Amino acid sequence: MKQIVKKTVLDNGITILTDYMPHAYSVAVGVWVPRGSRHEAKDEFGLSHFYEHLVFKGTEKRSALEIAHAIEDKGGNLEAYTTRQETGFYAQIERSHLPLAIDVIADMLMHPRMDKGEMEKERRVIIEEIHSYDDIPEEIVGDVFNAIHFKGSGIAHSITGTVKQVKALTHRQMLKYREQVISEIPLLICASGKVDHEELVQLCAEKFAQKKCSDVLPADTYRAHNSVKVVQKQDIAQSNLFWGLSFDRNLMDERGRCALSLFNVAMGAGMASRLFQKIREDKGLAYSVYSTADIYCDCTDWGVSLATEPHQLKTALELSLNETHGFLKRGFNKGEFERTKTNILGGMYLGADSPEKRVVRMAEQTLHLGEFHTMEHSEKIIKSMTEEEVVGTVNRLFGAAKFSAAVIEPAGRKKTELPLDFFEH
Repeated sequence: MKQIVKKTVLDNGITILTDYMPHAYSVAVGVWVPRGSRHEAKDEFGLSHFYEHLVFKGTEKRSALEIAHAIEDKGGNLEAYTTRQETGFYAQIERSHLPLAIDVIADMLMHPRMDKGEMEKERRVIIEEIHSYDDIPEEIVGDVFNAIHFKGSGIAHSITGTVKQVKALTHRQMLKYREQVISEIPLLICASGKVDHEELVQLCAEKFAQKKCSDVLPADTYRAHNSVKVVQKQDIAQSNLFWGLSFDRNLMDERGRCALSLFNVAMGAGMASRLFQKIREDKGLAYSVYSTADIYCDCTDWGVSLATEPHQLKTALELSLNETHGFLKRGFNKGEFERTKTNILGGMYLGADSPEKRVVRMAEQTLHLGEFHTMEHSEKIIKSMTEEEVVGTVNRLFGAAKFSAAVIEPAGRKKTELPLDFFEH
């Protein structure tokens, strides 16, 4: 699991990290902009996601089709995504085409045309994307949870923005965002695979020469509340629930992060997890049930998602709460702790074969944690964890957390009522 990681910071503030994989045929390389939806002002909601779309629509020297051909014609793929914390652009390509991948991504970020006509076409595409999410109650309930739980902070609003918000975004705002990427926001460049660090540094110095020096990161403000909200929606058959919690990141160091990961896997990550076994296998109440955790720069959240028949919602909620309280009181079941460790380490080993997974891991750890931990480092911590440490850590974190619950249920029935102190026993 030993990684060969090197780091260079260019004169213009760009940080370059490489993770050398000597036996790989390919390289995954990308640029991460440490700005996401949580950093948007009220009149900018959806802007980061819109920007991610629009840079694919053409540069000063490439059309949208030429951008696609450049990577795909070499057998590679070009990806992008926007989260609440960052926006990422990366390519996976055969090693000899690394210079091409850097040239294309740099071209997209340093020289995007931001054509008005293309912006209007892409606006329609994004509105259709939002409509597609509106048809998925599981997506809506997560956004409702964020809106009530993180009210007053940037995490509260959706990544895409609403249709109304997207319609209100202007070409002037997009040009301002472009200038911020070029001049104000520090960039992170990461590569994993058969990559020579010094070669990449030289390529980036040339292709990002236009980038101006800056170390000013967008401000993050964490606020959380105990809250409950039930929304009724037409044309759905199931009730969708997301309940969860969050706490300040200062409460959790690297060992705490590993403890939360062990807890999350045991509770709801996979078919062998407690929630899946109890709610789906034993009771047959849900097709989809799982737990999830998100780590931001300033906070961490954990939650449970499930969908069930409306009349079974409170039963499913109670079962998920009982499983969680059971862990907090009694810890792991016999043999569960070692199985969970093996699960996490096995997933890490499988991911170690993929340059794409390794580069995303490296970028997101650097942005979310402020530092990068090698797989070897994480492996040692996980192996050294004890049951008592994990249970004690999770109890401490839950004791400092705020709890919220959101429900999306069919319209035309009596509205479900949940108490604000639903988590208390």
